[in-house]
Amino acid sequence: MITDHDTITDVKYLDADKNADNFILIPGEEVTDTKARHVNGINLKRQVKPQHGDGTVENLQRNIDVIREAGGIAQVNHPNWKHAVKCEEIAALKNPTLLEVLNDDKYNNIVAAGGLPGAEEIWDCVLSKGLLIYAVSTDDTHDYEGEFRADRAYPGRGWIMVRAKELTPEAIVGALQKGDFYATGGLGIALKDIAITDKTYSIKIAPQSDFTYTTRFIGKDGAILKEEFGLEPSYTFKGDEPYVRAKVICSSGDFAITQPVFLKGTK
Repeated sequence: MITDHDTITDVKYLDADKNADNFILIPGEEVTDTKARHVNGINLKRQVKPQHGDGTVENLQRNIDVIREAGGIAQVNHPNWKHAVKCEEIAALKNPTLLEVLNDDKYNNIVAAGGLPGAEEIWDCVLSKGLLIYAVSTDDTHDYEGEFRADRAYPGRGWIMVRAKELTPEAIVGALQKGDFYATGGLGIALKDIAITDKTYSIKIAPQSDFTYTTRFIGKDGAILKEEFGLEPSYTFKGDEPYVRAKVICSSGDFAITQPVFLKGTK
């Protein structure tokens, strides 16, 4: 998906091999509003313009609404870029589907430091306030040519792994709307399966090289509910958790973030 700032690219002209079905492009746009308040519109039917608004909540909400009116789903981008968007502001929104929990841009504040929360802590704060929103990882690519340097934003740093029956925009976007995907980056972590029942949250990890794995099941306010080693970690619900999610950590330094399941009502 190409999500240029305030521009929608007509992807029908970019498919070099129309006889092959192993690669698709989904139209998108990064609606770029003031004070680093940016919202991705995914699978838009038309270009939309920044709507502006008084304050962060009104600003983001107007852009989310116009994205939905244009047939897309909304992704709140990089809340920690310039520390622009706070937990309470995201939690006040209606109908945001996705949140950039990992944005691997060179100037983004990714982890907690200096007394301020990281993007993952912001996500847990939002979830703890009862808003179901799914985490994505992106590379926020801006550089494609020239010398490969650490201070440039190249592709391949962050992405999502989607469970879908077919490679079509409808199937991919449908999985995004349901949260049937996980976020990863770097070398990437491959998960064979994520299975959630009324009783358990289970994961099967596909091993790579001689890497080892730790899985943390995480609940309200980012509390670690259980930590388990191995390739088939699982968590049995106690029934009093507002939500449960998981984070798989690899000895390579990479990690995968899975989506939350709410055991109580959400807004």
